[in-house]
Amino acid sequence: MCDLVLDNQRRREVSEAVGLSFARVRALRRIAPAPITMGALASALVIDAPNATQVVDDLESLGLVERRRHPTDRRVKLVHTTEAGAAVVRAAEAIMERPPEGLAALPHAELAALARSLESARDGAGAEHVSRA
Repeated sequence: MCDLVLDNQRRREVSEAVGLSFARVRALRRIAPAPITMGALASALVIDAPNATQVVDDLESLGLVERRRHPTDRRVKLVHTTEAGAAVVRAAEAIMERPPEGLAALPHAELAALARSLESARDGAGAEHVSRA
């Protein structure tokens, strides 16, 4: 089961396809749904604030994110994805959404049932511990 969940080959495939380390892809995927503060990003990625700053600096230098002022707190910056960043996220997620090789051979009905079960588990009591890779 661990081999299916922790698919390092899939992570490598994503990294090679988009030209970023998987850690940078993971950060970009956290930022993409909605603007996020640096502190919230560090917390979501379970990294220190200085590391989050470096990650965002790297993504910003590539034109994938930008920092903007918070609308109500001038001391805080929000990190937003750019169109280029959103395109990277879409490309990464297209790869990540494909079933792993070991599951791809399952009949469609079984694969759909498995997807529902996994979504149910994710949305269940322990959902706060499930990290979006």
